[in-house]
Amino acid sequence: MSVDRTYIGRAVRAVPAILTSGMLRPLGPRAVGRTLRGLWRFGPSPAMLLAFAAARNPLRTAVIYDRGAISYGELQRRAEAIAAALHAHAHGRVGTVAILCRNHAGFVAATAAGAQLGAELVFINTELPAAALAALLRRHSPDILIADQEYDAAIAAADYPGLHVRAWVEAGGSGALSLEALAAERHPAPPAVHRPVRITLLTSGTSGFTKGVPRAIPLRSILELATTGAAATRMRAADTVVTGPPMFHGFGLAALMATLALGATTVCHRRFDAARTLADIDEHGATVLFLVPVMVQRLVALSANERAAVDVSRLRRAITGAAPIAPATVAAFVETYGPILVNGYGSTETGVVAIATPEDLLAEAGTVGKPALGVSVRILRADRTNAAPGEVGSIFIRSGLVFTGYTPDPHAEERAKEVVDGYVDTGDLGHLDDAGRLYVDGRSDDMIVSGGENIFPGEVENRLAAHPARADVVVLGVPNPEYGQTLRAFVVLVPGARTPTTDDLNDHVRAALERYKVPKEYVFLDRIPRNASGKVLRKNLAAASAGTGS
Repeated sequence: MSVDRTYIGRAVRAVPAILTSGMLRPLGPRAVGRTLRGLWRFGPSPAMLLAFAAARNPLRTAVIYDRGAISYGELQRRAEAIAAALHAHAHGRVGTVAILCRNHAGFVAATAAGAQLGAELVFINTELPAAALAALLRRHSPDILIADQEYDAAIAAADYPGLHVRAWVEAGGSGALSLEALAAERHPAPPAVHRPVRITLLTSGTSGFTKGVPRAIPLRSILELATTGAAATRMRAADTVVTGPPMFHGFGLAALMATLALGATTVCHRRFDAARTLADIDEHGATVLFLVPVMVQRLVALSANERAAVDVSRLRRAITGAAPIAPATVAAFVETYGPILVNGYGSTETGVVAIATPEDLLAEAGTVGKPALGVSVRILRADRTNAAPGEVGSIFIRSGLVFTGYTPDPHAEERAKEVVDGYVDTGDLGHLDDAGRLYVDGRSDDMIVSGGENIFPGEVENRLAAHPARADVVVLGVPNPEYGQTLRAFVVLVPGARTPTTDDLNDHVRAALERYKVPKEYVFLDRIPRNASGKVLRKNLAAASAGTGS
């Protein structure tokens, strides 16, 4: 039998981080009994993580949110009561539970309750327009929909036929079933689950209608992700964790699950605000921060006076992911807040692929780090042979989180992911360096061909991101009769900055990149359109800018 020495070595090196995390501290007999009961009843799932945390430290604050705080013990009691009530109200038809909630304690309770039922959990993007929500509900046909009150009109317009439960009820809201009401009811406990719970995340939908990616997460994958996360983030049970990304997204959900697994405290708000995030770090003594790259940009953009008004000295780790981050933004964050940044890379289809530690980012600000435990990465050329270190190719990965396809959709074209020797195509282009660190150079379908030259918009964006007047930037290819495509850059300026000339920007790009990578046009915008997880909506940007230029 072959032994993967690299796998074993990395697992062993993670042991000190796991031991210092506090996750494995000794438990009393009662806590051990509750933990084993939770594992037996719920299987590997969010419900198991909550049960584990509540058994270890029921009085510890689980979630601090816009309406107060709730302990692990109370959150577990509420989740159990809600699960029993849902089972009763739905008459046992609990095959699928859809959750349409912003970040608050109700999201956590709904997730745990759905997992206690053994239901497939479908996490819905809170920014979907009403028509897209209706199409998604038809595709997934959830038995139960748990949603914040702000979506009542869209749900009614969709003619949703299942059990509708409100999670976040506005002041004066009444007349519909709510999590609060269900938590007060008393019903027999639902049947035990005894298996991994199926979770469906939605793709970002930046290039079309969002697709569903269903999977059951086996216990081994949970342990591998926990090991990788512990080694890279050094998170601990005593941490207070500010979570900025939306929890319906894979990155935000991973942040929540990691915090639950440790029994740490989550601080969240229904909407992100950079100044309030710093205030939360100060007020709650936060030690860990999760945020997507556009949130990193906003923290960096805060004035010196705003930063000086708060104490963020206890912040030990800031973890970003879900979208590309420019090396200039990494450098600016490290200069402002210290060498505490961690950068993760993955996708809805593949899960976590790689994590760059603060040491990785100090060495190479553009890297996404080394592959996570249990993940193998290959860079393949067009003929599907292995690329050399430094050579850009398609990123293929293999892991324990097997991608088995998208949720069937009769109204959408089925586009299967390419698989080569068990490795799945991520759709990204990238390269590895001699140290085994991974770099993401862009999306394969975003590559621009201008005059026969292949151009990755990310490298032009990264160069423009280093310009002192730039707050945000995106580069697209636009049709050109002579060159096939030319580059158009969309630039958001730093507030109060002088608008740079075309020559100024061209000289800035040309100082570091080849002449053919210099944009032909610059368009100045107030903001770049992005989805809730911070990814650029390139299709929207291209449509809105058709025919415009500098």
